[in-house]
Amino acid sequence: MTLRIIQGLGAGAEISGAGTMLAEYAPKGKRGIISSFVAMGTNCGTLSATAIWAFMFFILSKEELLAWGWRIPFLASVVVMVFAIWLRMNLKESPVFEKVNDSNQPTAKPAPAGSMFQSKSFWLATGLRFGQAGNSGLIQTFLAGYLVQTLLFNKAIPTDALMISSILGFMTIPFLGWLSDKIGRRIPYIIMNTSAIVLAWPMLSIIVDKSYAPSTIMVALIVIHNCAVLGLFALENITMAEMFGCKNRFTRMAISKEIGGLIASGFGPILAGIFCTMTESWYPIAIMIMAYSVIGLISALKMPEVKDRDLSALEDAAEDQPRVVRAAQPSRSL
Repeated sequence: MTLRIIQGLGAGAEISGAGTMLAEYAPKGKRGIISSFVAMGTNCGTLSATAIWAFMFFILSKEELLAWGWRIPFLASVVVMVFAIWLRMNLKESPVFEKVNDSNQPTAKPAPAGSMFQSKSFWLATGLRFGQAGNSGLIQTFLAGYLVQTLLFNKAIPTDALMISSILGFMTIPFLGWLSDKIGRRIPYIIMNTSAIVLAWPMLSIIVDKSYAPSTIMVALIVIHNCAVLGLFALENITMAEMFGCKNRFTRMAISKEIGGLIASGFGPILAGIFCTMTESWYPIAIMIMAYSVIGLISALKMPEVKDRDLSALEDAAEDQPRVVRAAQPSRSL
């Protein structure tokens, strides 16, 4: 359990780091689509893991898999880890960071660590994360298990639907990134969260109804997954990177994502299980998807437009510009 928690924290921080790096490397007008590559990378990882486990099930018996076969994918991941470490060690700092670091421009006094929790931008970012992470936990984790274990669906229906949806995500994700470069970050966020709110109930009513053909159920699951999860993930990294100032971008982005993800996706499936058991229905799943999406929608409506914002700016986007008091070297610290 401890190792799994550490892995989750490390993966979340790495996604924030990659999102920050791509945003600061990308030119204005193309930040959205370039930063969406982070989401596509996560998509690749999900599909690769699914393919590897399918291969293991194909070549090994159940007894062999349980006895020793399950270790092979985890040991093989060392190769990926070594490559990632090599890449990090040979990667230069972004042009934005180097520009600010060399400019000696006046800046505000370093803020204390706890000040991030008084930042409007920080809580807006956390709210945006609620919509994506909460829906991800409910749809990809809880709903898939609920269909198989409670409603006794064929396991292939949710598994194949989510795999197809992830493949379609290679179109959804860059499209939303490109669209955000054209019309801004707020409007796509508003559209995707509103779509999730509107579609949650009708799509869930189809997904849980065995009277529909499996293909119809899979289409409904693919639609809600792309709207409520993948579409929001495409927008998340660039929006948060542009929302924070250069002195605290990485730190505040990572922590807001981790807090939002931990609360929404960590407790969401547990609460959904409790509520579904109490009510003996699927209604709580749809209601929770709508609730998470409402939080994301409110955050999108409250946030300022950050498209093509100056990434060398010191202040966070939703804050008033601080009073300049002295010169200091910028850093990645709070």
